[in-house]
Amino acid sequence: MIHYNFRRGLTQKQCIDHLRLTFGDKVPSETTVYHWFSEFNRGQSMLTDEFKEGRPKSNVIPQNIDAVQGLIVEDRHLSGSSFISRDKGVPGHKNKERI
Repeated sequence: MIHYNFRRGLTQKQCIDHLRLTFGDKVPSETTVYHWFSEFNRGQSMLTDEFKEGRPKSNVIPQNIDAVQGLIVEDRHLSGSSFISRDKGVPGHKNKERI
């Protein structure tokens, strides 16, 4: 709808007013509308994410797996986020402090 209003030649303010009139309180923020107008003014017309080359970075390596398994064996009451935050993701960390 923002792109449609941009193509119609509406200003950002007019677009926001039109969205509020049409959708009530369920509208994107003014910041979002201004952001998209800037993108469209720069020539961005694709509404999908840009393709990024390569494989996403991964921290799943045997050293990390072994470190996490060691932490779990040390204290089986740890949750996923707490045992990772204990050592800030650094394998081989020997902090025995309970969280």
